[in-house]
This record gives sequence, C-alpha cells and structure tokens, in this order.
Amino acid sequence: MGPTDSPALKRTASSLEEAGEAVSFSRHNAKKSRKNDNDTEIEHTEDCEDPECEGCAEGEIILHFDIKPTAMEVFKMARDEVAAVEAGSTLGSSGTRSLSRLAKALFDRAIDEFEILEKTQTHIELNDETDVARQVLVTKIQHATCVVLMGRYIPSMEVLEDGTRMFDELAKKTAYQNGHILVGLGIAQLSQAGEIRRQALKTLELEEDELTEEQIETAGHIGKTEMNLIDNALENFDKGLSLLKKRKEDPPESESTFAQESIRAAQELDEYGNTLDAKLNQELACKTFDRALELLEDAQKHKADAVDSSADALSLFGSILYNKAKAADNQAEGDENPAKGLLERAIEMLVKAENMQGEDGDAKTLETLGQAYLMSTGLIEDEDMILERVEAAKEKLSHALALDPHNPNLRQQVEALCGGDDNFEYEDDDVETEEDGNDEDNAEEEDE
Repeated sequence: MGPTDSPALKRTASSLEEAGEAVSFSRHNAKKSRKNDNDTEIEHTEDCEDPECEGCAEGEIILHFDIKPTAMEVFKMARDEVAAVEAGSTLGSSGTRSLSRLAKALFDRAIDEFEILEKTQTHIELNDETDVARQVLVTKIQHATCVVLMGRYIPSMEVLEDGTRMFDELAKKTAYQNGHILVGLGIAQLSQAGEIRRQALKTLELEEDELTEEQIETAGHIGKTEMNLIDNALENFDKGLSLLKKRKEDPPESESTFAQESIRAAQELDEYGNTLDAKLNQELACKTFDRALELLEDAQKHKADAVDSSADALSLFGSILYNKAKAADNQAEGDENPAKGLLERAIEMLVKAENMQGEDGDAKTLETLGQAYLMSTGLIEDEDMILERVEAAKEKLSHALALDPHNPNLRQQVEALCGGDDNFEYEDDDVETEEDGNDEDNAEEEDE
C-alpha cells in the first residue's frame, strides 16, 4: 500500500469499540421539536428548516478515546464509518449520500489532528530523502486525502477545492515527481468535476412530466470548467502512474503499489462516468470508460493477483465493461454491435466476482450482472439463451434487491420483471406490502 494508505475499493467497516472509542451525545439549543413517524417528538435547533432532519438539536457528537489515536487512525475510523453507512443506504438520483453525523465528527477530528501534527513538522524539508521526511510527506498526503473525501461526502465544492489545492501544493514541492501525489491530485480534480455534475443533475430530481427537453439537455451539458478538470485529472493519472511503474531497481512491492493506484484511479473514472448521460455525453463517456479499462488492464498486467484474486476488482472490471457497452451501443444487431463483446466480457468478470463473494453476495455486483444479462438479450438470437438470460437477470436483480431493499429504481425494475411471475418470491422485512396488510385485516375478521 502506498502513502495514501487507502484501499482501492470498498472497505469493510471496523468496530469503533474495538478501536477503544466511546461516543456520547449532548443536547443543546433544543428550541424546536417535530414529530417523527412514531409520533414522538425529536428536538431541533431554532433555525432548522430541513423536513428530513433527524434531530439536529440532539447535539454534536463528542468523541472519547481510552487511548488517544493518531490522525491516520481517526481518518481510518471515518472511512470505515462511511463504508458502514453506505452498505445500508442507496444513492439518490443526483448520485450522492449524505454524511452521517458520526462520520462528520470523525472527519473533523482527523483534520484537527492532522493540522496539529503538521504544526510540529514545519521545520522538516520534504525532499531531503530521510525516513523522517518521507513520513512527513505521507502525513501530508493523508491530510489532503482526508479533506478531499470529506468534501465528496458532505458534499462541498469549497472543501474539495481546499483538498485539490493541498495536493497541488504538494505536487509543486515535490517537483511533480511523486506518483502518489499526482494520482491524489487527479482524484481531487475528478471529484470536483463530479460535484459539478451532481449539481447539474439536481434538475433531474423533478418529476419527469415537469422536465422540459431544454432542462434535460442543460443538465447533460459538460461546461468548460468541468471538462478542464477531467482533462487535468487524466493527465495527472498518466503522469502519476508512469512514475509508479516498476523499474529494475525498485523493490517487488512497487508492482502492487502501481496496481492498487491504477485500480483506485479506474474506480474514480467509473464512478464519474456513471454520472454521464450515455446519449448526450457519448464521446466523453466512451473516453472515460476506455481509460478506466486501460488502467485496470495495466494493473492486471503488472500484478495479476491484484485483479484476478480480488472480488472487488473483478466487480469493478465488469462494471466498467458494462458501462462502456452502454456508451458504445450503436443499435446495430448481433455481432455488428460493439456492445455485444463488451457485455460478454462484463458478464464473465461479474460472474467470477460473484463466485468469490460467497453466498451473501454484493448488491452492486449482482445488480450490474442482472443489468448486463438483460441488455445482452437484445444482442443475441438464440431464443433459449434469451430466456435463460432473462431468468438469470430476474434472479440476480431480486437477490440484489434483497440486499439493498431501499433502492427504489431497483425495486421498480424487479417488480416490473417479476410481478407476474408466480414463482417469484421476495422477502423484505422492512417493507409491509398492501397485501400483507389485507391478510392481517382478514385474519382479524376471521377471529371475530
């Protein structure tokens, strides 16, 4: 793992209790109350106007540690908390999740700790090639990464700009010769482009019949600022990764470092590409997914195990291939359509990932696999295979919904696919259907 110390893909949340942490809540300024679904009052500050607020006057989260953690340890706790929340939540139509109060408190604490630490290191020259200087540089990279991630999760363009500025300053101080910094700078720039896209997509949160063609086209338009950020990000990925490529004099672990950073950059490109309209932004979407695919293939070439032995990397591989197929689809039939070969490769990668993920599975992998099966039915002629793919799609999408029951788009698709299927069974403890309610009413009538 390089100085960023950030796994390339999703992380498993660790227990904060294991880290020796106690979290307490304090109440203050409780001047306004509002009732929740259970008809119990929740406290709000006087200026709160958020109808979805869960009780802002419950107070800030106070973090208590039995043993004071380092800045990097608190940063890891913040990332783990985000991963835990994301595992049980769904992206909105604008492609974001809100930052939990605990995660926000951890990010704030991590940034405070980084700032305190760096004040004690101002006298150290970053380029003197000592172990101390290298550790200071790692700390600064982590600090900048922490700011960028916080900016993405809040989300806040101002915070993202701060993180980008921090990486840019580090790049200048190291004469643009540190690959980790340049990859981090590219991610920061791509995150800014993603925030611009998120703001543009807010328009599409209106009901479909309320949207005009002009609004849809405006939301899909890529402006000069966004395009410059994307171009700069791609350039920094190229420069940074070229510096990280293994040379004869480098230690063997550099292969793994290069592969992990390549995977990380590919994931960022895939996430940004997913925010693009494949029709309105076809050229940019193809460019984005092409580069992401190249990065993954390069990682696989240099360190095969980093991809072939990782369910997350294989799932990402399949996702990129599927997204590229959507962007490349030229509506031609069969083998004449470039999407066909991409879809078959995507299915192959996603099936491998699914097999490695075990019985529990992963909602995103299963959803992408189901979508790939469905899309492929329009490009094959064998009727038996078409039926097999449709049934496989039903199975994968239903399983994905069971793992992610609060995904409204997925639920709608599953119900459309399986609603008339007598063999379809879907269990959702969190959602009581109208039919269940009627059954209870009927049972009460029978008792009477």
